[in-house]
Amino acid sequence: MPEDADRSGTPHLTAERIAWAGIALADAEGLEALSMRRVAAELGASTMALYRHVASKEDLVALMVEAALTEVPLPDTPPRDWRHGLERAARRDWDLYHRHPWILSKVLVTTRTHSSPALAADSEHAFSAFDGLGLDPADAFRYMFMFASYVQGVALTHVSDVEAKRQARRAGRSTANGTDDARRSLYQPGAYPRLGPAMRAGADPWDLDALFFSGLAGVLDGIAADLARRGIA
Repeated sequence: MPEDADRSGTPHLTAERIAWAGIALADAEGLEALSMRRVAAELGASTMALYRHVASKEDLVALMVEAALTEVPLPDTPPRDWRHGLERAARRDWDLYHRHPWILSKVLVTTRTHSSPALAADSEHAFSAFDGLGLDPADAFRYMFMFASYVQGVALTHVSDVEAKRQARRAGRSTANGTDDARRSLYQPGAYPRLGPAMRAGADPWDLDALFFSGLAGVLDGIAADLARRGIA
């Protein structure tokens, strides 16, 4: 008998195990493929058995977000300075969106606060990069909004690429032909004398990691300049 089954042969279920089965499914097929029925099938259990541990699909997604956010522990050492703290937070988030692209829509910066203890803890840790600067809370929010909007904005590009490839595989077609046709029209001599050369130089082929960290440096330079203008170290 498998170790994860009881004497009746029923799989041993916990909320954590169900959440990670949901994460595996969402990672592979996207959040739209998630259902209690699919997760139950992956676990070799009945759908009703899942409902003894998770009340609804909405609750399942909330558990998945918490599990994914706490998968990698927060750093246990303080940053060297505010810039190092934000760089560390950006790299953590960038890695998270690569491991679990579906999570971006659930943690995206919006005017509506997401209810998530793990997300709140993650944000609290990011804000700690400003410790010792004596910032007004409104200024700390403004800097963090600028920083988070940049990180998640570039992550949207990555996530949309992942989804386009997934949909192409599902439809049994290649994404290359459409992309090549678009490039050919864009790169026609003289067609777009500014856009064409810039795209050839900077994004052909795309190196999204390099573009992300280069742009991040620019965002942090902007925060540094504003701090300096206001006489803050």
